[in-house]
Amino acid sequence: MRIITVDGTDTMRVDETVEQAGRVLASGGLVVFPTETVYGIAASAASEKGLAALRAFKERPDTQPFTIHMPTPAAAERYADTRNEPLRRLLRKVLPGPVTIVATVDEQTISARMRELGTIPGLPADARHRIYHGQTVGLRCPDHELAQRVLASIDAPIVASSANRRGQPPPMDAHEAAEAVGDAAAMVIDGGHARYAKPSTIVHVHADGRVEVGRDGVYDERFIRKLLRWTMLLVCSGNTCRSPMAEGIAKKMLAEQRGVDVNQLESAGVRVLSAGAFAMPGMPASPEAVEAMSKLGIDLKAHRSQPLTIEMVHEADVIYCMTRGHLEAVKQLVPSAVSKAQPLDPTGDVEDPIGAGKTAYQRCAELIRRRLAQRLSEQSP
Repeated sequence: MRIITVDGTDTMRVDETVEQAGRVLASGGLVVFPTETVYGIAASAASEKGLAALRAFKERPDTQPFTIHMPTPAAAERYADTRNEPLRRLLRKVLPGPVTIVATVDEQTISARMRELGTIPGLPADARHRIYHGQTVGLRCPDHELAQRVLASIDAPIVASSANRRGQPPPMDAHEAAEAVGDAAAMVIDGGHARYAKPSTIVHVHADGRVEVGRDGVYDERFIRKLLRWTMLLVCSGNTCRSPMAEGIAKKMLAEQRGVDVNQLESAGVRVLSAGAFAMPGMPASPEAVEAMSKLGIDLKAHRSQPLTIEMVHEADVIYCMTRGHLEAVKQLVPSAVSKAQPLDPTGDVEDPIGAGKTAYQRCAELIRRRLAQRLSEQSP
């Protein structure tokens, strides 16, 4: 079997590969595709032939469905009631990403969704067992552009699992995957080595709002719990001047809004973080920033800088950047963050006051305070 290697910059090649994958899936074939965690093997849920082939490869009984792999988080609405607050929050904050969400779905919603899915050619209205396991459905949206294109190549739901036989380790690159699947798949797409090289985290979301981590993966339970809070992330360059001042001011404003002490914000379900797009870890806030904040009753003496990470970006509900350059750094780190990252000041950059003296820091702090007041009036944490 030939491995199709795709260079993401070759638009024509990508388009051709995606179209070919769609034809294979629609005709009942299996496609091996890359994700950010491991390589997967996919079938169309509308194809009895494809499902049978996938079940045979994974040695899985007919009564146990595979995880639905979606091209976008919004596609979850096809299978579940996304008005469930923990589910909606996780969909917004971890997808696309290395998480499989197992959501409990009530009978009324299942019936409604199956009526809608029944209009897809090849997918019978009574094919509930292809999508749901009792009253649960597994949902995954990989943070991998090529994978998303493949998953959008046909209208039918696409089900998938890791591209390894039972009892064997999941493959991390196309050559491992090709060796594992042999002639079971009609197509193997090489999208490079899996970025995390680790399975997805499995999170169960129950109808009553309870959230349980069924398997640690790229993210552990502690991180998943963080995602259930409303989180603001403030980004500058070195995380020693602008973003620490913004963090302190935002915490004070949010605490005053809720009538709690700043130290009680997290227990109230709100978290404020700051980071530097180009920061060295462990650096204190600049003396001028500490002095400017002390005039506002905010203590920055314990602050230590931290570099911006993928996990921080995923954790955040909203990200405010001091400059357009910082905004681009966030988007390069996590492209899907474009929907929640924006400049703190919509009219221009919040310039770095470093080296400009105490007055410049005080002016910068006042600008940050005004812009945060404006931004918080737009938010509902």
